[in-house]
Amino acid sequence: MAKRPLLITILGALYMIMGLLMFLSGIGAALLGAAIFMPASLPAGLAAGALLAVLGLISLIIGYGLLQGWTVMWYLAVIFSVLGLLASLVSFPEGLIGLVIYGVIVYYLFRPQVKRFFKV
Repeated sequence: MAKRPLLITILGALYMIMGLLMFLSGIGAALLGAAIFMPASLPAGLAAGALLAVLGLISLIIGYGLLQGWTVMWYLAVIFSVLGLLASLVSFPEGLIGLVIYGVIVYYLFRPQVKRFFKV
């Protein structure tokens, strides 16, 4: 197995941190926020919280998979990064920072040493 590139370690860790925060925020929104602050919109709050929690779990799995070098996680990271890039383009110029970050991530995921690590 090829040695894991340093930036993949950082990217995997960031995905895991982001996933944990999203998961906890989603659970909090589903259980507390909708019931306390907006009782009339409880179903919408539960749905939004549940969606955020599921996306958080997916991010946790992607982060772990990136650290392990799972090929399928490379594809998912590319897909999520391209979607982030497109979302940043839509919100331009406010999304300029996201555009740069996601652009660098997409570029980096296609570097030869990274593709070799993921066996792509």
